[in-house]
Amino acid sequence: TEFGGFIQKKTTVATVKSVQFVSFHGYNGQPFKNKEKLVAHVEAVLAVLSPGRALFAGDFNTWTEEHLTAVKESLEKSGFDLAYSWSYPGRSHPLDHAFTRGVKIGISQNYSCESDHRGAVLELDLEDLVS
Repeated sequence: TEFGGFIQKKTTVATVKSVQFVSFHGYNGQPFKNKEKLVAHVEAVLAVLSPGRALFAGDFNTWTEEHLTAVKESLEKSGFDLAYSWSYPGRSHPLDHAFTRGVKIGISQNYSCESDHRGAVLELDLEDLVS
């Protein structure tokens, strides 16, 4: 059962060359798809990040436009912008997204894989990055 907050088994945070990378699997709100608990999960992860450059990406379980809007508003308060979204098979609304702060995605693509979600490859433009 998921209760929101920082769910360590579903979130990984790593720093490489002063860029923080968040691999996120958001609270999916089953059985009620509760967007407040999803936002609480996002904000718990934001609380452990340092200021500075970051990529925050993964399965956000944004089941509705209202879910995506709530997540975007939370991340925008911390300086993130929605940079890329990719489709979930059989749904018109994407569940998977990449948000950036202080970095830009140069090339992005998604692909079919063994998961029920499509995978994504995101190439960051780090030209002006100093170690």
